[in-house]
Amino acid sequence: MPYKPAFSDQMHKELGYRKKRDRTTYEQAMKKISLILENPKIGKPLKAPLAGIRRFHVGPLVVTYRVNEAEHEVVFTSFVHHE
Repeated sequence: MPYKPAFSDQMHKELGYRKKRDRTTYEQAMKKISLILENPKIGKPLKAPLAGIRRFHVGPLVVTYRVNEAEHEVVFTSFVHHE
């Protein structure tokens, strides 16, 4: 059973921007988000001090997210350039 998605304000803003200005990246991100909702463990786990957060790449951008097992949801937190 897929997890429910939840998006931070920053994530909503960035996805809206990408949808208008960079449709290809937006579509790639949405495909990856669908995969993450099916199996949230496929993203790379980050180390301290960001323990509990996972990430995945969409071209030169990185999407970070947390898995909330109690609520059975994935909280997507940011969508920014990898530096």
